[in-house]
Parts: sequence; C-alpha cells; structure tokens
Amino acid sequence: MKLTIEQSKLAEILETAYLAISPKPTDPILGNILLIADEDGIVSATGTNLNLTIHTTTTANVEISGQVALPAKLLTDTVSNVRGEITLEVENQACIITHNSGKCRLIGGKSDEFPTLPKAENPTEINLSAKKLQAALEGTLYCASSDETKLVLTGVNFKIDTNKWQAASTNSHKLALVTGTLDSEYSDPINFTVPGKSLGELNKILSQSADTSVCNILLSDRTIEFSLPNTKLISRLLEGEYPKINSLIPRSFEYEFTLERKGFESALKRVSYLAERKQKVVKILWELEVTQATLYTEATDIGDAVDSVLMKSVTSNSENISIGLNIDYLIEGLKHISTDEIVVRCNKPTQPVIVCPMGGLLNQLYLVMPVEIKQGFEKVNSQSTKAKVSTQSEPDTEEVTEVSTQTESGTEEVTNVAQPTDDSETPQIETPSVVAKDTTKGKSTSRSPRTKKEAATA
Repeated sequence: MKLTIEQSKLAEILETAYLAISPKPTDPILGNILLIADEDGIVSATGTNLNLTIHTTTTANVEISGQVALPAKLLTDTVSNVRGEITLEVENQACIITHNSGKCRLIGGKSDEFPTLPKAENPTEINLSAKKLQAALEGTLYCASSDETKLVLTGVNFKIDTNKWQAASTNSHKLALVTGTLDSEYSDPINFTVPGKSLGELNKILSQSADTSVCNILLSDRTIEFSLPNTKLISRLLEGEYPKINSLIPRSFEYEFTLERKGFESALKRVSYLAERKQKVVKILWELEVTQATLYTEATDIGDAVDSVLMKSVTSNSENISIGLNIDYLIEGLKHISTDEIVVRCNKPTQPVIVCPMGGLLNQLYLVMPVEIKQGFEKVNSQSTKAKVSTQSEPDTEEVTEVSTQTESGTEEVTNVAQPTDDSETPQIETPSVVAKDTTKGKSTSRSPRTKKEAATA
C-alpha cells in the first residue's frame, strides 16, 4: 500500500477512529487502527473495542491499494505532530511515514485478524437531524448511571411511537427526558437502549457535523448503526427492559416559576461553598409576594450563606413553598440547559421538582427529587440581602415518599407518586435525607451576635 495525503485529513480520521479504542484492549489487535486504501482514492480508518466500532473515510492520492493495522496511539500521536503532506508506504506489516522534515517506521499487526464491521440484519431505518440528536444526547447523557450492576441504566433509552420520539435516562436520583417529532411515521412502537459510553463518543462526532446533516440510523435486534457523512458508528444495544419513567412526571403543577438561568446558577454556586460537604443541600424558599427565590445553605462549625434571585410565578396557591434539593444535582441540570430562561415546576416539598428550558430545539425536562430535611435550616434573618425571608417555614421533619419507576406496562394516567408493581424489576428514584445539627442550641451562631449589635446601634 502506498498513498499521499494531507496531514490534517489523515489526523482527522485517525482521531475519530481512536475514540473507539479501549485503553486496555482484551486482544492486541484491538489496540490497532485498520487503514484501508482503495483504487478510487478513498482511505478509511476503523477502530473497535467489540462493543463499539467507528469507521470513517477521507480522500487521498492512492498509488497502491492495500490495508494495514497499526498501533492506534502511536499512529495518531505521530500524525498529529507533523505538518504538510504525508506519504504512507507499507511493506510486510511495516509502515514508513514520510513527512517534510523526516520519516518514521511503525510495525503493525496482521490486518486479516482485525474484526470485520458488524452488519445489521433486517434493520429498521430512522432518519433524524444530527443537531437534534446531539441536543438529545446533551440533555440526557449526564443522568445515565455509572453503576455497572444496573447495566440497563448506564444507557439512554429511546422510544418511537408513530412520529413521536423520546430519549430518557436516570440513575435513580435524577431523571432527564427529551422529546421531539419525526418526519416519518412508524406503525409499530420502537424501544431500544444504547450504552452511554457509545453515545458519548457519538456526541463528540456530532459536535463536528454540519448544522444541516442528517443522521441515518439502522436498528437491528442487537446492534445500532449511526451514519453521518464520511463516518459510521456501530454499537451493541443494552439488553433488559428499561423502567417506565414517564409515570414519575406529574401532569399538573401547583407552582410554576420562571428564572434567569445564569443568575440562578451563579447564586447556587455562591451558596454551595457553605453547604455541608456530605449532603450538599440547599433550601430554596419561593416567595410569591416579593417574586423571588431565597437560597440558604449551612455547614456545621463553618458558617452559612443566603442569596436570592428574582423570579416570575404562576400559581393557584397563595402560600410560599420551601424545598430542599441536592445542590450538585441542581447545578448539573442547569449546565445542560442552553436557553436563557428556565421554568421550575413543583407541587409539594415532598414531590419531584421539574426544571425545563424556556424554548429550545427540543422539548426537554430534568427531574430531581427533593431532599428530606428533618432538622436545621432555621429561619434566616436576611437583613443583609434585598429580600426578607418569610417567617413561615415548613415543619422540621419532611417525610418524602420514595418514587419508583415501573418496568411493567402501566396506564396512561400519570400520578405524582408512582407505586412499583415489582420491587425486583423496579429501580427506585431514591430520596436522600439530611439531618442538620441545630447550631442555635447550646451556643450562639455567627449570625446572632451581629444581629444584636445592629439592633443596639439602631
């Protein structure tokens, strides 16, 4: 094999194929990238770890067609550090790479031992905008579980019903759901789950695709193929039934708040430094009369913090509501929303909280469970802030019902708290609890002396 190619073109296909290479391959040949050059001037690079395969192509000046399997990391690093035109010449599994200032020689493996590309049998074809698919992955991948004991939860579940589709993920503490419509209709429902690791690499490829690109999807019983211009990604599917997560999402809400996303995220970050490091809980008081949300955190023997952001409220209830949430989960959800404004919907302090973007390319929501606050987070004297915190507070003990995801067929009607039908098949959305020590008993807090001094001065 002998060919001449621009360094940038070769580097691009090598870096893409390298995404599928395992850092610890189970077989030596899997640590290689397969390069194939044909007489039509097409050069392809293929990498695989058996669960994921990436095949990408480009054009070159091919003098002699052929193929070679070369060490993936060495080849990619070598090509990325040269410039200009490159000549590759292969003889007896050895590849000589000649560039404008020198040359090097790499010893490869036997190309005939490299695994062949998996072929889909009787596939179902689905066409989806590349940018919409990327938006769906951005909005769901971060909620996939990393726990290999619950393998089906490590992926993203896709469902298609007529011309409607959805992508969903959960790790039993949080949940993400994205929905959209297709140009074509399908007579039979389609349901499949793709490993999160495979979709993570696909997301990197999609980020480099053109805005007008269309992703052609070929779905078979065991594998799925995502085809983009010049690139194919083939992944195994995850086996097992994915939980019926739609039953977790309430159909109606008593409270709806609209906030500026960046301002809300900044306020959360400011108070997060004084949250208990273990529980990382923020208590949010939604004040209807003054149209603002007051955030409060405290850490034993360290201090506390209070902050506030303006909001718009739409509610049928005249009472303020106070909810405890995991601050890391909340910030993470906001990072994966791209719109300027968000909508927060809730019913009671013991029920799921929904965060949605205001607008966007797709319909998107993020569900996070409230945290049970049994003690602590006393009323805050916020004279140092613009807001005055309401003296009405929730009871010291908040009991939160565990919410379960159904894996068996359920009814269309969705309740606020779904009851599992089979514990062995039903992963649960777990609600953590936190018991904060009462820092006002037995000693004065850092806030009290300052308040008394200010009162005396006044």
